Amino acid sequence: MPSRPSIRPIESDLVEVLRGATAQRTLTDQIAERARRDGVTRVVFVGVGGSWASSVPATTLMASKGAPFSAENINATEFTDLYLDGIGEKTLVIASSHSGGTPETVMAARAAADRGALVVSVSSATGNPLADAAEFNLVYGSERTITSAKYVLLTELSYSLFEAYGVEAETLLARGALDAVPEATLGALLAVDDQLGAIAERYAKSDNLYVLASGPLTGLAYMLSVCYLVEQQWMKSTHFFAADFFHGPFELAQDDQPYIVLCGQDASRPQTDRVVTFLRRYHDEFAQIDVAAMPLGGILDDARQYVGHIPMATVVARLADHFEAVTGHDLDTRIYMHRAQY
Repeated sequence: MPSRPSIRPIESDLVEVLRGATAQRTLTDQIAERARRDGVTRVVFVGVGGSWASSVPATTLMASKGAPFSAENINATEFTDLYLDGIGEKTLVIASSHSGGTPETVMAARAAADRGALVVSVSSATGNPLADAAEFNLVYGSERTITSAKYVLLTELSYSLFEAYGVEAETLLARGALDAVPEATLGALLAVDDQLGAIAERYAKSDNLYVLASGPLTGLAYMLSVCYLVEQQWMKSTHFFAADFFHGPFELAQDDQPYIVLCGQDASRPQTDRVVTFLRRYHDEFAQIDVAAMPLGGILDDARQYVGHIPMATVVARLADHFEAVTGHDLDTRIYMHRAQY
């Protein structure tokens, strides 16, 4: 059997970075208490690309709990162009950009602050334009452990807001799971690494790779498709909500059309189960990446639904590493991004 291509090593600071994110719970509690004192009734996440996708689980969680505040995730450019009239002193704006310098997101954060909103930044470090535009800064300090660290920070902030507003939620159970997430994420990654390599080898030459997910994982379907495959691998890829599979995308379950299905353990799980059941019956050209099949040491079974998106983010990022190894196309190579005027 031929050996697999060389691959980047798993980041050595993975556990440390995720621990650093959970350690900011005191800060997320402070933000939430400030929001409660200010009478915040609307929470808006803003970002573009992967940073927009990084806010999907928190938006889904907040919007599902019947909290006395709304929760929305808006593209930063559209936020500035279309939504500013509704932004004011009772709005909490959480702006995310890995570099802290994404022009669209910085503009959105500054515009929100000018209208009196409470602005929180999420980035890899402070000392950047986005952090300067915000009143509070959540920082994860890594160039590789990005989405999973953002997920930890925004999940912590979600439960801080629930506590501050007296929202009924399994906060103790969820935060116990968050404490165990750093080591559990590494364990899950090691357990599925060979599977990820096999998926990359199988689909690296696909004409158009379809990615499906539901609930909190829909942001990762976007990220795998748009960021990792299209942007970083220059592959054709399309992402769909699993709930939309039977309203169009399943018609292409024929010939060699491949699918990747990301499966979580939250209340939306029946949507991906339905997709997998169909594909097993009619079309065997698919791969399933399933949180339920991953070992998550230290996390109770009842708590997997609250944190499963975090190890899955690291797993999906690792899948991109495997595509890079198989195709030989560097994940960091760009023609236009940060090179051309646009």
